[in-house]
Amino acid sequence: MDLARYLIRLANEKMFTGKDAQSLASKIRELLGSRGAIGNLRVSKRAIEFDLFAEDTGELEERLKLLEKQISKRVTVKLLDKILRPMEKKEVLREGVNLFNEERYWESHELLEQAWQPARGVERDTVHGMILAAAALVHHQKDRDRVSLGMLERALAKLDGQEVYEGIDLGKLRADIRDIIEKGTPAELTIRRISQSAS
Repeated sequence: MDLARYLIRLANEKMFTGKDAQSLASKIRELLGSRGAIGNLRVSKRAIEFDLFAEDTGELEERLKLLEKQISKRVTVKLLDKILRPMEKKEVLREGVNLFNEERYWESHELLEQAWQPARGVERDTVHGMILAAAALVHHQKDRDRVSLGMLERALAKLDGQEVYEGIDLGKLRADIRDIIEKGTPAELTIRRISQSAS
């Protein structure tokens, strides 16, 4: 029987951090029992997010009720086993930046790939740099800070060359990434817009 994959986001009411990711994953697996397949748990300031597999919406709802009772209330539930609708580049960038700024780095990464794949040259490197920054922060949310710092260094190299891209302040993003690398401690980032063209 095929299982559907959902992205579950529960409110982070107890202020868990990436350091709690493994223990939270174990607790959720234990709570859901042998049929409680989850994956890729990440912790942001706002949410505990992970993949949850279920046979149908009835089973999904049953598991969500248990999670809400024992862990925290649901914030979002999103079916992942569907093809993303095609979007124009500006819409992809706008939504990708919004997701990034909400610390939904994994979703941002996935969406920004729609702008990256057809891009060429400096534009391709720029979008790839934003994707790498999002991926780095996914690793931070999983308490993999060494991997996160290495990816931020790669992101910084890709973001070199432009100050502004589609209204996105790349200069500020590079400065913030450099600051994190110098401190040696990953932290949340915000992508700032400097014009209305990408908002």
